[in-house]
Formats: sequence, C-alpha cells, structure tokens
Amino acid sequence: MKKKSIGILGSGSWATALVKILSENTSKINWFIRNREIIDQIKATKRNPKYLSSVDLNLNKLEIDSDINKVIHESEIIIIAIPSPFIESSLNSVKKLLSHKFLVSASKGIIPESFLTISEHLNQEYNVPKKNIAIISGPSHAEEVAQEKLTYLTVGTKNSKLGKYISSLLKTKYVISTVSKDMVGIEYSSSLKNIYSIMVGIAHGLGYGDNFLSVLISHCSKEMGDFIKAIHKTNRKINDSAYLGDLLVTTYSSFSRNRTFGNMIGKGYSINSAKAEMKMIVEGYYATKNAFILSKKLSTKFLIIDICHKILFENKSAYRQIKELSKKLY
Repeated sequence: MKKKSIGILGSGSWATALVKILSENTSKINWFIRNREIIDQIKATKRNPKYLSSVDLNLNKLEIDSDINKVIHESEIIIIAIPSPFIESSLNSVKKLLSHKFLVSASKGIIPESFLTISEHLNQEYNVPKKNIAIISGPSHAEEVAQEKLTYLTVGTKNSKLGKYISSLLKTKYVISTVSKDMVGIEYSSSLKNIYSIMVGIAHGLGYGDNFLSVLISHCSKEMGDFIKAIHKTNRKINDSAYLGDLLVTTYSSFSRNRTFGNMIGKGYSINSAKAEMKMIVEGYYATKNAFILSKKLSTKFLIIDICHKILFENKSAYRQIKELSKKLY
C-alpha cells in the first residue's frame, strides 16, 4: 500500500500514545482535539496537559485542529481513539465524509446506540466497506507506551494490505505489531475484558486474594471464549495474546481503570460515587449493559456477565453477589 496521510480523532491517553508511536514512522499527523484550550497548551508545552503529560510530543509532525471536518478532509486514514460510548455522538455529523476513508478503530467496546462493535457500526451505519476498516488492539496500556516499555499490538482487518500498512506504522523499538483477520473476535474480547476487569476489581476490593482472583480470571477467560464463539464461530485460539493477553493485562494491572472502578465498588463506593471519582471513561460499565442485553439473544448463559450486571445496574450487593459466584467457580 502506498503512503497515506494519517488523522487521529481523540485527545485521551490512548490517542496521545498513538501520536507518540506514529510520530516515529510518519512525517505528518493530523490530530483532532475538540478542546481548543488543550490544543493551545500542547503547542505551548509540547505535552498533553490532561493525559500522559510526561510524553514530549513532536510538534514538527503535528497538525492539531479543533475542526473535525478539516482533519478528516486532509487524511486518507482516520484512526478513531474516542471512547466507544461517545463515538456516535462525535461522528454522526461527519459520517458521509468518513464513508470514503480508511477507518481504524483504536477504541474498545460496543456502540450503545446500535449494540454493534465499532467496526460493525462503521460498516452498517456509516456504509464504510469492510475492506476499508481495521482495528488496533492490545494487550497494551497507554501508560507503558509512554514509558517505552515493550508492547505488543494487534491490527485486525479483512484487508491484508491495509493491515500490513497500519502494522508497519506501529512498529518501533518498543512496539511489536502483528496482523489478524479476526476483527469480530478481537473487538468482542477487547470489550468483554473490561467487564471482567471490573469484576476482578470488585473481588479485590472486597478482600479476596490472588488465589481466588486467579480462579476468577480463568473462568472469565472461558466465558469470554464461549461468548465470542456464540457470536462468531471461526478457527481462533482464545489463548493468543490478542484475546487472553488483553484480558490478563486489564484484570491485573494497576493502570486498569476498569479494575480501579471495580475495586472502589468492592470497598463500598456507590456506583455513582465510583464513576465520579474516575477521571477517564470506564468502558466496562457501558460494555456490561450491552453484553447483558446481547447475551439474552444467545443460547448460552454467561454467569459472570450476569452478576456484573446485577451489581452495576440492578443495585444488588457486591458482597453477596461475589460470595454466590465463589460457590459456583469450581
């Protein structure tokens, strides 16, 4: 694939991490940031004041703008790094512009308005051909990318040329990137792992130790595999890093905001109080509701998702729900 102009939508930690990575392999990045004040501070300090503020940004390679239309118009490949609950409200007005672009989702989760994965939503609601869509998944935390710690990324797409091109842009001395055709499986695993991370956080907050958490995570892995298989059967190995690795890094890492959110609930915070304490979007909260509704259309019962839904949306006692769950994990 010939060299393409790159645009990034979003100003959060993962968007900032991707800007850092891509700056090493591209001469120019068009970066959409809605907040003009943040743009001014980046231009003045070479750093994002809100996210990964320790990262020095190469301003010589950045064209930052608060006009999303301009950024899309000047970019052939658009990388979407907007939290999934806000993708539709952020992009609906520019869907016609996006329909003729290569779109790469670097976000996790399900679109609440359609209950579709991001790639499915872009294809079905925005009329973007599947061959023009790719996703970027982990296992990864933006904070470790900022510290240039060795990171593995997976590019999922049906278009091998697009996949190889995006993968080449992501490779640095601290990033190893591979390509997979299993977009659906990778997207669902990246959404479900946030639900399971909340559950692990809740159990940890309640005082359960590593012995129990290891059993819980192993059952989360099995349930995740069953859920994805019920959605889309194909020859995938759920123990590969794009699935299990992403689950593990989200459930055990101190950087995981979903685990942190769950930990607060386990310690007695109300759902609203825990949400208010978080500085970033807890995508697992929204993913839980979507996965629960979707699971009712499937033939298999998903115990851990059901219990997470009871705690987050049915006002059930976290202590009692985890205790009951512990009796069923054997």
